[in-house]
Order: sequence, then C-alpha cells, then structure tokens
Amino acid sequence: MIIDIFGAGAIGLLFYSKLVSHSSVATIHLWTRTSEQATLINQQGITAQTSTTDYNVEAQTYIPSKLHQACAIYDMTDNENKPKADYILVTVKQKDITADFVSYLKQRADHHTRIICLQNGVRTDVWWDSPWQVYAAITTEGAKRISPNEVSHTGIGKTVVGRVTNISSTRVVDQSKAIDKEEQLWIQLLLNELQKAGLDIVLSNNIDKDIYRKLVINAVINPLTAIWRIMNGELLVSKQRLAVMRQLYDEVIEVYEANGIEVSSLWWEDILAVCQATSNNTSSMLADVLQSKTTEIQWINGSIIKMGQDYHISTPTNDCVYHLIEAMNRQEDH
Repeated sequence: MIIDIFGAGAIGLLFYSKLVSHSSVATIHLWTRTSEQATLINQQGITAQTSTTDYNVEAQTYIPSKLHQACAIYDMTDNENKPKADYILVTVKQKDITADFVSYLKQRADHHTRIICLQNGVRTDVWWDSPWQVYAAITTEGAKRISPNEVSHTGIGKTVVGRVTNISSTRVVDQSKAIDKEEQLWIQLLLNELQKAGLDIVLSNNIDKDIYRKLVINAVINPLTAIWRIMNGELLVSKQRLAVMRQLYDEVIEVYEANGIEVSSLWWEDILAVCQATSNNTSSMLADVLQSKTTEIQWINGSIIKMGQDYHISTPTNDCVYHLIEAMNRQEDH
C-alpha cells in the first residue's frame, strides 16, 4: 500500500507523522511545498508532540530521518522511479489547489488511485478527473505546525470521509450509501491504517451535511478571530461579540435553507462548544493574516455570499467580514 500526503502544514504533518510511526504495511510519501522542508525532514526527522489546549506538552515523539520519504511537490524528478500511489491525501488549502498543483498530483496517480480531500469551505471538484474515486473529508483534529519538521497535536478530534460522485457540481452530492462492496473494501483499507495510527476516522453516510456543518462553524469563527486578532475562546467573552457571531450564523442558516441544505438546530451550540474546546487555539484564518498570507475567506464566507446571491438572499454581515479580510489579503500585493 502506498499513501501520498500532499501538503505539509499542520494537518498534513499530523497525519503523516502518525502513519509513519504506526503503519507496518504502508509506504508513505510526504510532498512538501518547498525543497527546503523536504530536505529538513529527510535529514533531521520529525518531532510530534501531544499537547493540552494551553500547549503544555504531555508527550513527545521523535521520528528519525531514516523513516521519511519527503519530496517537494514541484520537483518530480524522482517520480518515475516510484510506483503510483494507492491513496492520495490532499491537505493543502483550497487556495493552493491550482491547475499546476493538480498537474503534479496527477503524476502520482493512476486509474486505481483514491483521492481524499481535506479542505475548508465549498470544494472545488472541477479539478478531479472522472477516472478517480474522489472522497471529501472533514476533520476536527487540532494541530499546530511549530516548525517545518515539528507538529503539535493540540486536540483529539474526529475525521469523517464520504464519497464525492458528482464531480461537475459545486455542491457535494453524497452517495456514500451507494458505494459498492469492492470500493468499500478499498477505502476501508486506508481507514484501517489511519485508525491503527490513532486517528478516529469513519465513513460518513451524510458527508454533505458534515461539510456544511463545518462550513458554518468556520464562517463564524475564522473571520471574526482574524479581524479582532483574538483566540477562539475570546469570542465568547462579551455580548457584543456573541451578537455578531449570531448575525453571521443566522445569515448562513437562511442561505442554507434557501438552497435546500439540511440544517440542524444544534449547530449554534456546536459553534459555542468549539470556541470553548479550542479556547486557546489560533484559527487558521488568523494565522494566515498574522503571516500576511492569503486566507481562505473566498471559499468560506465567499461561498455563503455566492449561495445567497443565487437565491436573492442578502448576507450583509458575511459581506462585511469578507471585504475586511479581502482587504487584508491585498496587503500581499504591495
């Protein structure tokens, strides 16, 4: 079994380090954005920590360099000597899934390759060709990349995986119940390896709902933490902040209902629970802003705005945070 992980950010390093440490049957390749990160991992190994929510280290594991096979995504010179991957986990952000990125990924794929995509926001399925079996995945695992070869597991979560069959649609259509027995055996082999590595991962019968639940959580927490420059838990400290959160949430739910998306009355409580459980975490959008990187606002709140426009639903609070974050993104152009 050959598993490739494309992306060596927090989630990519977390999944990779766990698989390398625990899998006895799989060959795992890590594809990094830079050759410098790949060289560092191959020469010095990876340090993986388990931390509490306040980042006190509970356990630390060193994974020696001899176990690693890291390569830069944009340097496929050695690819011809490597057998094609059975599974590819795509852990880069939505903004990094470009035509160039997919062209390199295709060099590692064959007709039998299963592609599992872990991204925030509404997915960009148009990149994936029909011969591949494509899965969407949502994870609540907490991870923080400390350095290019150090990762901290900051919170134990759950990962759900579901089949994507309508490649041409901008909406994910879940038909995981219709997966035939042979296909279910194929994907279960990967899930078994991830479970043996200590990750709670299951095949979802309603990945569509899982994706849109995660989207509403991100649409509320990410932009506000980025704008106010606060940790997740600080969203809960005042009535004023909660009021803005609720405005974003109510707009998203109205858009979902107009689009015929199944919603749950528990999602507001889920958002509050996530803020509490990850109270000392820096959201991914805040991390991007602090590092002057382009954020995922286009695929999170931007997706909500577009879905609202399709049904003539106004989303003023989402519009506001979208333009504020986009103005921060533009700092990169100067």
